[in-house]
Amino acid sequence: MVVDHFTPIAKARGISLRQATKATPQRWAMILTMMATFVCTLPAFLRGDWWTLIVTPQLAWVIICNYWHDGLHFSLSTDWRINAILPYLFPWLSSPWMWYHQHVIGHHAYTNVDHKDPDLAHAPQLKREHKSVKWKKQHEYQEVSEII
Repeated sequence: MVVDHFTPIAKARGISLRQATKATPQRWAMILTMMATFVCTLPAFLRGDWWTLIVTPQLAWVIICNYWHDGLHFSLSTDWRINAILPYLFPWLSSPWMWYHQHVIGHHAYTNVDHKDPDLAHAPQLKREHKSVKWKKQHEYQEVSEII
């Protein structure tokens, strides 16, 4: 399915299939622009400007999703070194080394497998995301709170 999806993209751009699966120059420009915008909000955030309570965390999250997560999945650059090094420059979410083990090795090897996929039990004391997590009284209204 992946090959079927990216083959027409590669042919249309005149690039290899591998290059078609990586970030485009436009995506790199977007990531760098958002990083610069985030950095520009930091002085106002440190001053305590109210608007930064919304903007700064949202920018941080979107940046993490775009460079950190994708880099750790080796999907940003065709050069593996860029994918491997970039998350270590700004390890905002967690240690990239720990994430490789928990998410890439643990989750992707055992996606949705009871008692093996670590993503199924991030905080079982707060939320029951899978039947393998023992039901507790505090899980009673979680479906209602997700709707709100």
